[in-house]
Amino acid sequence: MSDYTTRDAVEFAFDGNTAKFKDAINSIMADKVADAIELKRVEVSSQFMSAQDTDQGETDVQDSEV
Repeated sequence: MSDYTTRDAVEFAFDGNTAKFKDAINSIMADKVADAIELKRVEVSSQFMSAQDTDQGETDVQDSEV
């Protein structure tokens, strides 16, 4: 989790503290990217497992018809 909040970033910008502003923005954005990647990973995992279950069911049907 980020050590900074968006409020901190705005305060740093108003105070003219560019180094801390940059650190805050980078930290906030890194957290947002990490969260988005984690959500996508979970989504892809569930779709992958769902697709395997569907493929397995189709294979069973094809084998039993032969």
